[in-house]
Amino acid sequence: MTTKRTVSGNRRELGAALRSFRRRAGYMRIEDVNDLLDISSVTMGRIENGEAPVDRAKLRVLAEAYKLSGDETDGLMALAKQTRTTKGAFPTFVTVKSRALLELETEATEILMVTIDLIPAYFQTEGYTRALFESTGERLPSDRMDELMNVRKGRQETLVQPNPPIVRAVIHECALRLPVGGAEVMHEQLTYLAGACDLPNVEIQVQPIGAGAYPGMGSAFLLIRLDNDLATDRVQVGSHGEAFFRDRSAATEPYRVAWERKRVAALSLPASKAVILDAARSYGPTGDS
Repeated sequence: MTTKRTVSGNRRELGAALRSFRRRAGYMRIEDVNDLLDISSVTMGRIENGEAPVDRAKLRVLAEAYKLSGDETDGLMALAKQTRTTKGAFPTFVTVKSRALLELETEATEILMVTIDLIPAYFQTEGYTRALFESTGERLPSDRMDELMNVRKGRQETLVQPNPPIVRAVIHECALRLPVGGAEVMHEQLTYLAGACDLPNVEIQVQPIGAGAYPGMGSAFLLIRLDNDLATDRVQVGSHGEAFFRDRSAATEPYRVAWERKRVAALSLPASKAVILDAARSYGPTGDS
């Protein structure tokens, strides 16, 4: 049973990655790519939903049609290989794996996240996000930054889509006090974050600085759950080029335990919103920041 679920989950990620690449290439309908593989729309739909396998030859046809880079094609092939194995960690195929998870976020029933020094991407304002990108030291060109901004905006739309996932976050208070982009940017950001607390599908808790040590110090992760089924959990740990992933139950269980410990140690929902608003005021016109 465990092996069957793992393989099905890997197929689902592969399908999600293919769907994302198709849309990026401008093929907005499944019917637009039928002739490429000489298969029906139903079959292509099953492949993109992770319900049917796809062989390497067909993947290479799609990779060429979607104008994938060499690294993207290699990553896609590596991910496809995982559909025939129970291996659950993907430390080297970040680009394609991340793409798959971003696509699956829209299908998630629950998203759990823990951050330390960052406001979660789902709740970032444009000013805050741009300040982050400008501070990386990578000197990103404006068009690349715009592309990254569009990715963030797409993720945020998940919160208000029809039948949105339940999104639960534990944020360390240091993320509220770190002046990313300056006082004006932070005031806007924290006011927006406080407003997000009122969304019916959002729960935001703050780990207070004053509490000192707390469970799982130093760890940040994102957990995506599909179909309200723990066996479908996917975990991304870290960010940027150093992220790694877990998708087998034995490997995701420690993060479920960590989440519960962090949730219990953090402030209640009302107390958390109060801390967020207090931090926002500290960056306001009469604040000290």
